[in-house]
Amino acid sequence: MSAFAFRSPHVAPEVEHQPTHAAVPVRRRRWQLLLAADALGATVAGWMLLPGDLVPGPTLIVAFALVWIVLLGAARSYDPRPVPTRGDLARFALAGIHLVAVGGVLNGITTLTLPSDDLVAASAAVVVGSGGMRYASSLRSPRPTRVVLVGHRRPVRRLVDELQASAQVVVVGVCVAGPKGCSGFVLPTAPGFTSVAALARTHQADCVVALPCRHLDPTSLRRLGWLLERDQVDLLIGPGLHGVDSGRAALRRTGDLSLLYVRHADLTGPRRVVKQLWERGASAAALMVLAPLLLVLAVLVRLESPGPAFFHQPRVGRDGAVFSIHKLRTMHVDAEEQKDALHASNDSDGVLFKMRQDPRVTRLGRWLRRTSLDELPQLINVVRGEMALVGPRPPLPGEVTAYDEDAMRRLAVRPGITGLWQVSGRSDLPWAATVRLDSRYVDNWSLRLDAWILLRTVPAVLRSRGAY
Repeated sequence: MSAFAFRSPHVAPEVEHQPTHAAVPVRRRRWQLLLAADALGATVAGWMLLPGDLVPGPTLIVAFALVWIVLLGAARSYDPRPVPTRGDLARFALAGIHLVAVGGVLNGITTLTLPSDDLVAASAAVVVGSGGMRYASSLRSPRPTRVVLVGHRRPVRRLVDELQASAQVVVVGVCVAGPKGCSGFVLPTAPGFTSVAALARTHQADCVVALPCRHLDPTSLRRLGWLLERDQVDLLIGPGLHGVDSGRAALRRTGDLSLLYVRHADLTGPRRVVKQLWERGASAAALMVLAPLLLVLAVLVRLESPGPAFFHQPRVGRDGAVFSIHKLRTMHVDAEEQKDALHASNDSDGVLFKMRQDPRVTRLGRWLRRTSLDELPQLINVVRGEMALVGPRPPLPGEVTAYDEDAMRRLAVRPGITGLWQVSGRSDLPWAATVRLDSRYVDNWSLRLDAWILLRTVPAVLRSRGAY
């Protein structure tokens, strides 16, 4: 029996582990290629930029390359990851700053024999070359991550169902603890925790995701890690958190425990002030530029059907505050009176009322909705501070009365003209997906996320998906 073997009360006996490195994924060799490329690039840059009359010249070139390799190693730039993360690139940039600083110091020390800025130029050339290679590596499409799931039956089943919709992760096997074991799973299975390593090796898994349960105590997890490290298969612990971006989570040491810290959402603070200031300013400028277009559209609305050009309706904003939203009218004036008769034709599965072929919508109104031009007057709401450019969809008061606790989270911030719901499908989304997207936006908000949504809004509007 393996020295690291362990038993769980409801798992089949362990299988003897035969370590092998034949099936280590190719991605594990990435750090070796980067190491060779960095060494070659630093040597070539040193040979081209450093003076040949320096004694001993080759020694300085080799030392220069070694300094770069050591700095990158200290920055964990050679960790075996398939694609560098933002944190990896940030550490790489810091290592580059250190190399340029070292070059500047050496340049100052050897200023009597070296032409000015040679070492600094060599450092910058190496940083730019290596950085470009890593940036190109981060842009390529990685193959899906192959994972084995370990844990109790219910959370494993739930996670398998969630990951089936992902193109970035492929579940290649499971090991389920409990009285029923792995029965009912069509995936390859392991008869015991100690055979998980063999399962991961057979199916060339990149990592094992353990979902802690009463059968997977800290000692069992530690021993599982010992078995996996022989094949360089990563061990990940699933904390059970959903909709939490990596920037909000970090390990925190408390005594002898490593605990997962989750930062609260940024609902107030300086960044929120910046968001409101720039959005109100940008909306005011957009209103002045778009005023002639709004005037033309208002005239067309009045010409097509009797009634006002603009539509005003109460909506619920941040913390339940009610305000009047402004839109170009896209329906006949008696649309609200007809709503009850059309309730049976609702195409939405939640509290929203949406019809793909709504008879209340005018011909011009369908075009305005398809192009989202009917929402331009909402810029007035943004200038007044009632709405934001980016945020959850502004709900009706009647819809809010049907909200559950999760849906109420949408009211923690100002509603937006666009948002994750719009760039992800708008009215085509089921109600549960809409709530999940809006909650994710509220919890993980950042100025960078707003910029990403705004960039995605243009193609979403052009495709007109879910606009009816």
